[in-house]
Amino acid sequence: MTSSRNRALDCAAVAAIAIALAGPALALEAADVLAGLARVERSDATFEETRHIAALTAPVIRRGTLRYVRPAEIEMVVQTPVPERVRVVGATLTIEGRNGVREVRLTDMPAIAGWVESVRATLAGDAPALARHFTVRASGDISRWQLDLTPLSTELAAFVMRVAISGSNAQIERIDVMEASGDRSVMVVTAARGKP
Repeated sequence: MTSSRNRALDCAAVAAIAIALAGPALALEAADVLAGLARVERSDATFEETRHIAALTAPVIRRGTLRYVRPAEIEMVVQTPVPERVRVVGATLTIEGRNGVREVRLTDMPAIAGWVESVRATLAGDAPALARHFTVRASGDISRWQLDLTPLSTELAAFVMRVAISGSNAQIERIDVMEASGDRSVMVVTAARGKP
């Protein structure tokens, strides 16, 4: 009986030592996620964005395609409900719609620039660019991760309260934006077949 008890105590002691030596599981770092995304040279996808706008009784749903080309080009082509093309190359934002073409410098619109940078810097895996505009917190693991972005500047925070970008490995799958106005949007992204 004593021998069995001693063996049980010995096993418990060995287990406790093993747990102590193993230490806590390492938390996912934003750098881990961004390193995978940084290896993607180009990505093509379709999207469905649901915008919840306080002034409207029903959400607005937009569908179309997305394209990213390293290092700084993003294009969103909205096919429904109203055709529109939004393209960001470097510091220039171009919007083509039924009212013609409008081109603006992102440096003239810091709040919009911060939002654009949240997506572009994430796609590029550019941690310093993200850190200029947001506090970044990662959760999950590399096969199912989420980056929570909280604006650093009051100017950007007056426009967007929080951006949550989630995905799997080197693929962004969802972008949630909570605006300061109370409006919010959820964009579900599906990679084009055969492409990253």
